[in-house]
Amino acid sequence: MRRALIALFAASSFGCTDSGPAVATNFDLASFQGHWYEISRVPRDYDTDCRDTVADYEMTGASQMQMRHSCFLGSGTGNQQEFQAVASVEDPSVPAKLTLQIGSYSADYWVLDTGNDYDYAVVGHPSRTMLWILSRTPTLADASYSRALTLAQNRGFDVSQLAKTPQSEP
Repeated sequence: MRRALIALFAASSFGCTDSGPAVATNFDLASFQGHWYEISRVPRDYDTDCRDTVADYEMTGASQMQMRHSCFLGSGTGNQQEFQAVASVEDPSVPAKLTLQIGSYSADYWVLDTGNDYDYAVVGHPSRTMLWILSRTPTLADASYSRALTLAQNRGFDVSQLAKTPQSEP
């Protein structure tokens, strides 16, 4: 899985021809840390069979977090896949534009929106080829999900490519 992620991030860092989508304003890195459930994603080869996908972010510095991403393959009791990355703010004036570092490879990881209480987040890549909708709970209210979809679509993402991520109740 790690090799697939590295290849994906390396390939996706090229090919951005515009400045990318607008990101969340007044974004607070400390409020973003914690446990997130993946509600939906644009599927990639490395995560096609993933379910119960979660990510945990922990502050390791004023502008840096450690991210741990995991999922189970096929079922909630399948083999667990996991990777870790460092998420860093490169430009303090735009803290929602994070860079993920996995080994010697890096990729953009932009927070496009968060709920008022950081109860959900919309994260994408400036190429608009990758998109994730995250929630603090295994499900997301329909109104919040609709808002996330509308925002992503208005910022140039093809939301028809999103697939819901199966989540088991905790």
